[in-house]
Amino acid sequence: MQLNSRKLSHYFIFAVALIISIYFLYLVREVLLTFFLGALLAYLLFRPVAFIEKKGLKRVWSIIALYLAATVLSGIILALVIPGLVKELSKLAELYPQYAQQAQQMAGRLNEINAPEQLSQVINKNLGRIESYIYQALNSFLGGFYNFLGKILALIFSPILAFYIMNDWEKIRESFLNLFSPRARHEITMVSHQIDNVLIEFIKGHLMVAALVGFGIGISAALIGVKFPLLIGILSGITNLVPYFGPILGGIPAVALAASESFRLALYMTVAIVLIQQLESNLVTPKIMGDKLGLHPLVIVFALLAGGKLLGIWGMLFAVPVTAILKVIIGWSYLKLVE
Repeated sequence: MQLNSRKLSHYFIFAVALIISIYFLYLVREVLLTFFLGALLAYLLFRPVAFIEKKGLKRVWSIIALYLAATVLSGIILALVIPGLVKELSKLAELYPQYAQQAQQMAGRLNEINAPEQLSQVINKNLGRIESYIYQALNSFLGGFYNFLGKILALIFSPILAFYIMNDWEKIRESFLNLFSPRARHEITMVSHQIDNVLIEFIKGHLMVAALVGFGIGISAALIGVKFPLLIGILSGITNLVPYFGPILGGIPAVALAASESFRLALYMTVAIVLIQQLESNLVTPKIMGDKLGLHPLVIVFALLAGGKLLGIWGMLFAVPVTAILKVIIGWSYLKLVE
């Protein structure tokens, strides 16, 4: 009885300590974001650092060399892209009143149609919903932008934290594994290797596919004669990071910009987007990513919808890799249970 009381007291102390720790981590969640971004950056950059280190450079100098190369490359890309992007955004801002006037004229034409009263009410109601949705989307975008600016400190410090994490990668790994028994260390190492393979394949393949789609749609817009091809290409590449729904999100503004000029351009732009997305889904994605994730399309769609419901656009972006990780963990847990 005394032994059981001692165990209960230990469990109680552990539970209280766990609750206090979770509450403390919640209070300092902004700090945790910086460490999370630093750890994510270290994870993404560790392989290139290890490759450079094999060439004879020490770990510290390998990290510095990679940072310098990334800075130079980013500077070159920004120098090439930013001027054109600013120019297109400026033109878009100048043409915004014209687009707004076209939208008002279209709404006026709809009001002039001699439609039944109930149909007119339905049209007016849905137009009001669309207008409300546009304002909500704009407000959400601006809120997200200001929230991003609020996290800029985390973005600044994350490369510094990533530097220290990569420099002491093996020490951190061993310190974590030493918390477990030798048998548990073997199991954790095995599962982590499987998760690592899934994540790396997903990240490499997904970024490559998004870049190819963005480049293809941007070039298509330029060849067709649609305004702002650079902006369309960048937006299409970014939205393509969201599986299934990304092409639709990126295609709507591209077709809308084309439709503001002529129906013919809108038709050509739609055909180009459909063709590129078909090539991407049937040839490029299977070739680059294959069946590395091992997830059924229905599971991916469910994960995207659930992620979007819980965390919005960020939930949709991280839904697929998180689901792939859970698949590895659940598969391992099932095998341990049936042993």
